[in-house]
Amino acid sequence: MENPARILLAEDFSAVGQLSTTAALPLLSTFKVPLAILPSSLLSTQSEGFGTPISLSTTEWATKTLEHWKLAGIQLSGSLIGYFAEQQFGELLLSKVTVSQRLTLLDPVMADNGCFYPAITSSHVKILQKLLARSLFCTPNLTEACFLLNQPYVAQPTEKQLTDWLQRLQEKQLKGGKTVITGITLAEQTGCVWLEGGQLQFAMYPNLAGHFYGSGDVFAALLFGLLWQKVPWSTAIKLATFFLHDSLKSQVQLTDIQRRFGIELGPLLVKIENFLVEKADNHNN
Repeated sequence: MENPARILLAEDFSAVGQLSTTAALPLLSTFKVPLAILPSSLLSTQSEGFGTPISLSTTEWATKTLEHWKLAGIQLSGSLIGYFAEQQFGELLLSKVTVSQRLTLLDPVMADNGCFYPAITSSHVKILQKLLARSLFCTPNLTEACFLLNQPYVAQPTEKQLTDWLQRLQEKQLKGGKTVITGITLAEQTGCVWLEGGQLQFAMYPNLAGHFYGSGDVFAALLFGLLWQKVPWSTAIKLATFFLHDSLKSQVQLTDIQRRFGIELGPLLVKIENFLVEKADNHNN
């Protein structure tokens, strides 16, 4: 029997902790997503909280890997694209992510709080804008949404601005494309905003103290997994936001030194398994 077409998972791989690929892999596997993993770089640790990590470029390896996959008959039906630091790696993705890969989610990891991450430049934005045009789903934070639209960062946008930005981003995606903007803070609550029927929707929860490393990676993987399981767009966002917030609550008492290893995924994986069982039971009934 032939293997099913696979989803390309392309983001950095940290050898310590549960972030990016090491967070997405168990989450997507629990959602039963068949994967083809293409690390955008290999890191000794994540880039925050451990000093400067040892980094290994994977672009040459990734190029040869994609060629091998083609020879081996491994086909890609979609992609989840996260952080990549090298523009060459981004160009490689552009050559392989086609409009025929309908289930493509772009998490345009490049900036936060109005500033680019280290090693990211405006040239990086141009690659992400091209990938946006080939994506069906996109999960920028507020800063990334502004930069994808080539406009200045606005820390406290109005609902009218958010609606306009979402509409403009979706116009740049594949036909029927959808964007959710993450990390929105309103009235001591944090969450996501998106459009449903042209109307702005919110999924908000009370603010939690401190910084949570890898939360954006986990949200993108949760959302992709739910969409893979054919959960409707708005419901998938609400569930992904709930699952993430529920997991972060257990991290609140941890120090920054403890949190730097990412989010503890064990309890979350159990919740996903229970959700899938309940979903299957409801379908059978």
